[in-house]
Amino acid sequence: MTHEAETKFGSLFRINESMVEKASITCARAFEGDPLTLWMIPDTSKRSNLRYAFETILRVAVLGGSDAYATSSECEGVAIWMPARAKQSIGILLQAGYPQLPLRCGWRYLLRDSRMMSLCEKLRKKLAPAKHYYLNTLAVDPGFQGKGFARALLAPMLEKLDLDDTSCYVETQNMKNVDMYKHFGFRLVHETLIPGTVQHLYLMLRDKSPHPEIISSANGF
Repeated sequence: MTHEAETKFGSLFRINESMVEKASITCARAFEGDPLTLWMIPDTSKRSNLRYAFETILRVAVLGGSDAYATSSECEGVAIWMPARAKQSIGILLQAGYPQLPLRCGWRYLLRDSRMMSLCEKLRKKLAPAKHYYLNTLAVDPGFQGKGFARALLAPMLEKLDLDDTSCYVETQNMKNVDMYKHFGFRLVHETLIPGTVQHLYLMLRDKSPHPEIISSANGF
């Protein structure tokens, strides 16, 4: 495999350590007003540190061998894909900076994040097949939304998963996102509330698409 093949995936750039900070800022900007963010980081004085939470997620992905891509070196959009058995060992979490999150985002963030991860992992085991990829994060900077960046992030991996006969699973808390994912062949398989909140959680699964045109026809995303 050439260095170019290692750092590019179609038109996308594989995120490495040098891109993590820029990619985390894009993710934070995309999710700063998300209802889940407001619940996860109720302390308004800590909410501006959301980027550090995404830095940790990105470093876990990079260190664990997951697929993290950006639309360019400027990171207008970011996608993090994790195989069903992605590595998230204690050593990787420590190296990624997880212990620093309570100081940056507050202890309630750490507790609520742990609760969310436990719930999502339980549901994923129940709803997703053994062979699947998990779309952990899809983020487009607000200044670039509605210009096709989401499609640019999704299409290459979905086409690869179709060729590999592999399903894809995603969670979202936003009904607008549910409609977007349906354009790419996902179907809603479960809906629930995050315990102790009025926040909805939508679980979506995409089997191998029998209609490749679904990906190319998802205009506007």
